[in-house]
Amino acid sequence: MALPKNLKRNTPSTTTTAFIAPLPVATGRPEIKNSGVVKPAVTREITREQIELRAYEIYVSRGYAPGDPVADWYEAERQLKAGL
Repeated sequence: MALPKNLKRNTPSTTTTAFIAPLPVATGRPEIKNSGVVKPAVTREITREQIELRAYEIYVSRGYAPGDPVADWYEAERQLKAGL
């Protein structure tokens, strides 16, 4: 069968090789952007009662000495959020 006149035969001097990138293989998990940042998988609700109890424990650990109850509250909240 003869080739049409407007087509050239592929010869080593006229052939160009195109690079085709392979498709990504599915790994079963989505690609994670900014993977250096660790985020908690599950956010846990901290209740008012948990904060009250921890603030009281801070007060007790201070030997029942007078202090700032608001500062104890914020410290208790910070500790619970940090998972301490």
